[in-house]
Amino acid sequence: MNFYVISSENPFNKELRDICFLELSDWDDWFTYSTLYYIRYIDEAGDIHSLGSIKIGQKHMVSKQRSPEIPMTFESLSLDFFSVGQDVTYYERLFNLGDLIRTKVLHSLNDIALNEEICAEAEKEGVTRISLLRDVSLESVKGQFRRLANGISLLTPFNFKFIIPNKVGETDFQLEFHVKPRSNPPTNIHVIIGRNGVGKTYIFNSMINSLLSEQNSDIKDGFFVFSNQDSKLNFSNLVSVSFSPFEENTPTIEEKDNIKRIKYSYIGLKNLSREIVDDKANDQNSNDFDLPKLLKNEFLKSVRKCRLGAKNERWVRSLKMLETDPIFKEAGVSKIDELKVESEYLNLSAQIFTKLSSGHKIVLLSITRLVETIEERSLVLLDEPEAYLHPPLLSAFIHALSKLLIERNAVAIIGTHSPVVLQEVPKDCVWKINRHREFASANRLEIESYGENVALLTQEIFGLEVTDSGFHRILKEVADASTTYDMAIEKFGNKLGFEAKAILRNMMYKKENAED
Repeated sequence: MNFYVISSENPFNKELRDICFLELSDWDDWFTYSTLYYIRYIDEAGDIHSLGSIKIGQKHMVSKQRSPEIPMTFESLSLDFFSVGQDVTYYERLFNLGDLIRTKVLHSLNDIALNEEICAEAEKEGVTRISLLRDVSLESVKGQFRRLANGISLLTPFNFKFIIPNKVGETDFQLEFHVKPRSNPPTNIHVIIGRNGVGKTYIFNSMINSLLSEQNSDIKDGFFVFSNQDSKLNFSNLVSVSFSPFEENTPTIEEKDNIKRIKYSYIGLKNLSREIVDDKANDQNSNDFDLPKLLKNEFLKSVRKCRLGAKNERWVRSLKMLETDPIFKEAGVSKIDELKVESEYLNLSAQIFTKLSSGHKIVLLSITRLVETIEERSLVLLDEPEAYLHPPLLSAFIHALSKLLIERNAVAIIGTHSPVVLQEVPKDCVWKINRHREFASANRLEIESYGENVALLTQEIFGLEVTDSGFHRILKEVADASTTYDMAIEKFGNKLGFEAKAILRNMMYKKENAED
């Protein structure tokens, strides 16, 4: 991409393509500096995009030097120069032109919102304080401008409901979701939890069908209601994730038609199983269903896409967050980014992926595909991620997902029966689902969930189902057959954990009081 500096008297050449024009303004700041330029971009199709105003500074500007001595034509400014947009719309317009154009323009102009090191150097210059930041606060440059410059969406709230009509005379089943930007803890991940069979997967399928169905279609399976009916505030993208081997419902096929009102991506085993069937049909001599190979190929295809533009930056950040898990740390997944030649980084990606366990493979594939598919105002549905992840890996995955969702101004809903997931979200982001025959109900938790003890969360969700099963049941049987706490302990050979001892002591206390 080339840049041309022009004056307001000289019209720019509209016949050129993939080019920027910098029109010098006669505006000055305090009769000292003249650094203001108006920038336009002509794309490959010849369309003209007015990007807005920027100011360009130069290091060590000498006395009475009003303007930076930039070349009249250049591909990229030297590090003696730096620039900053004069309004958020400049970064918004570049953001809307896509990662490739945004990064080209901002890198070429040494934008201080994009590059923290250049910003730190520019802050030392008088021209920055007097001119470049005259109408722009440094806080805005390092906050709102920097997010957009790095391809991170502006954060907006989400407020929506999902309603499933019940039979005539019954109250509709309703779930509300609220996402508050910059909340702590984050509210961009919501959880639907309940025992097996309460209908979590059915709710997800209803959500998918509702969003993908044409307008005015049958809404008996459920529908979304947004607090603001402006279509711009609804979902622009839907991503469904499920690697459950027991998933009976065939997922909706991924939408390839970009004209549809919402883009849809499916991440899971069902798509891969279709590929196995297709390969089997094409190769009658093949008897092997090579699922690991298909997972690896799916991963490598996604890696290629994630190496482009801002997706690469988001992908690397996500990989580094996964490295809180010791297996990922030892594998060095983030080192893939150090290789720039495609054949080399794909070869390393394949080597790392092949050596991972099945759970780690699915996490790495999932986060890579999510980086590839999540766009601004996406809705991500994840069905039972704990089916293939142990608790520490599940926590690492959720942390990486939350960061990615915030960067893309997106929201996720997780269907689970794992209390470990609840530890990562506040109770205002949790719906506990119960079912009695045909009718389901949804309630908030009674206790705060974020960072809470897993045992307490398990009791809160499953109640009597916990005390009537597993080690609770055995403890009760021993307590009923013992006359003292010490006798009960001896029957276990003193091989009880702290919590089990506390539960057993409580059982014996209640028994002794009842006998009195």
